[in-house]
Amino acid sequence: MRKKTLFWAAMLPALLGAAGMVMFYFVNNQQTYADEVISKASQSFESDLKKFIANSEFSKNKLKTNTRDTEILNLNTDSLNAYAAQLVQSDSDLKGIILFSDQLNYVFFRDNTSWVTTFSKNNTDSLIDWQRLNDKLEVVSEWTDTYNFFMDKVNSHALHLALKEENQVIWKAAKSQVPDKRDLLFNIFRLDTKDKSPVVAAFMYKVSELENRFSTVLQFSRPLVTIITTENQTVTPIKTTDTAMIAVYGILSAEVKKLIANWGSNGGNKARVYSFEKLDQVFWTRIDTIAQQNGLKGFAITVAESDIFKTASRVDRILMYISLFLMLLSTLFYVVYRIKPKSMKTEKKLVPLSDDELKILISKGETEYVEFKSSLRWDYREEKVNKVLEDVILKSIAAFANAKGGTLFIGVNDALEVIGLEPDFNSLKKKDADYFELHLRKLINNQYGIRFSNTYLFMQFAVLKGKTVCVVQIAPSHYPLYLTTKNKQGQQIEKFYVRSGNASQEINLLNEINEYIAQRFKKN
Repeated sequence: MRKKTLFWAAMLPALLGAAGMVMFYFVNNQQTYADEVISKASQSFESDLKKFIANSEFSKNKLKTNTRDTEILNLNTDSLNAYAAQLVQSDSDLKGIILFSDQLNYVFFRDNTSWVTTFSKNNTDSLIDWQRLNDKLEVVSEWTDTYNFFMDKVNSHALHLALKEENQVIWKAAKSQVPDKRDLLFNIFRLDTKDKSPVVAAFMYKVSELENRFSTVLQFSRPLVTIITTENQTVTPIKTTDTAMIAVYGILSAEVKKLIANWGSNGGNKARVYSFEKLDQVFWTRIDTIAQQNGLKGFAITVAESDIFKTASRVDRILMYISLFLMLLSTLFYVVYRIKPKSMKTEKKLVPLSDDELKILISKGETEYVEFKSSLRWDYREEKVNKVLEDVILKSIAAFANAKGGTLFIGVNDALEVIGLEPDFNSLKKKDADYFELHLRKLINNQYGIRFSNTYLFMQFAVLKGKTVCVVQIAPSHYPLYLTTKNKQGQQIEKFYVRSGNASQEINLLNEINEYIAQRFKKN
């Protein structure tokens, strides 16, 4: 079985690698067209954007439902923090929550492994007190700011939203000079509360943390993503900490707004690709619509032509590298397959069994893996030593080794009674477990060799119900065992036993023995 596994482990990477090289050949020799590339990327982005919007809408509806019967202004900090943490943790995209009104100033967001929050019922104060919380929402530090960046992003829309209908939604991108706050995106909407106080809520998203969701578009090194709101506003989340690139994005955003206006004036109901020259480069923009939801109705993707070709070339190279790696992996497996070192054969590790484990095995009776023998050499019927019984023990050991291994209990009868080894002890020169083990190992060594005894056997003694039993664990052998015994005429013969069901069965016919050995002990 292991040989076949290694063979396919060598063949499968080779086939995949060969298929990859064929794909690389055809892809590398095909002409790349910028309009096709950006159209495919845009279609993939649309699917990702819809999922993001749906998640945001779900979280927004959850917040609206939970606050509809709540007097927010009467909530304390601990209650708000507990709820906000639960909501943020339930939405993998969401970074934080803002609540704002003429009487409320609340921000709560995840900052790496901690939470940061502020809570105030006096918006006229220019000083903002912040707290850092651990995962248990316990305060670990505090400080004061003279500028509330987050509130400034929401404040300009607060009154406007409070007077609008319930489903009014506005998206706002950050324009802070602070790099860590530069790529924030806000989804702003109104809450209806029990006390009818106008409250504005905002969901906070960090664009850089959404990169995995929009990986198809963000495979380009410097894409410009613009989203179009239902109020015909454009929002451009910034995805860079490079000040020079922010200036470039500003110039491109102005050009994209013109294209969006042109697109809208021409119906704006289907996708359209534009190209334009700016900053001594050619740029490609694709504008498309989405089903209106959560304040959004469309988007635009803008990428430099040089970036498109560079990315396409990089994807081709990655395909080639993966193909080469798979073929190298295939070669490695093939070498291992051909060498087939003996060291690859692993032995079953035998470890001591606890008293509870032994009791459970006994309680289940004899099985394919468990057998009970009353004694090693003491004949309970004739009440004397009977050395023929020693061959019975050796037969059971060979049967387990030639099959799947198992556990032999000596000192337990067929009725599952622990009767102990005292009669066996008394029949030996030294009447203890140590000498019993010495005697049994000598019998095993004489029959099957020290190699088998040391490699495939583990022997232990346990006291169960006040009586000593011997437990012999036998691992499956990697070579066949024959029991050498005497027939009725006193001649030495070899017998071959295997474990079948809950008994040790002898295979008599030579051809059946050979067939079994060929199947059971075939080379790995």
